[in-house]
Amino acid sequence: MRTITSKLLGVVLLLSATMTFTGCSTVDDGEFTSPITLTEKISGKWVVNSVVQTDEANARTKTLTDLLNFDTFVINLNQDEAGKASTFTVEGNAPALLPASGTWQMDYNFTKSDNTASRILLNDGKAEIVLTVTTVPGNTKTLEYRLTRKTKGQPFVSYTYNLTQAVK
Repeated sequence: MRTITSKLLGVVLLLSATMTFTGCSTVDDGEFTSPITLTEKISGKWVVNSVVQTDEANARTKTLTDLLNFDTFVINLNQDEAGKASTFTVEGNAPALLPASGTWQMDYNFTKSDNTASRILLNDGKAEIVLTVTTVPGNTKTLEYRLTRKTKGQPFVSYTYNLTQAVK
């Protein structure tokens, strides 16, 4: 009885091992796909939902959207055929807090592992403007960034732009 049980156990183990190794396949089931970059998520035509000004000294806020024609603000963040950030243009009658056109890029094209905010760098050939990304587009096509003005290295006012991607 003992030899029958040990033979049966050996057969079961042999079948299990055979099924395990034949179940593995070396067939590749697809091609390598590059990870989605922040440039891909952020590029496009963005129309304003709201613009909020924050006094950095006392944390008071004021919505500027309807007061100063920010409701006409549109920013186009273009990318080239290779998917890299290229040019930008700003449209509308809002106060000129950002340059009207130039080139743009991300400071780092992926989510940062140290949990710091990503930044959009706008360059009009004269100066570089830094926009801190506070909301990255995902399931909802919402982009939010903050433009902070400083004097002697100290922030005194910031503008938070909440934008929705325009329908293509």
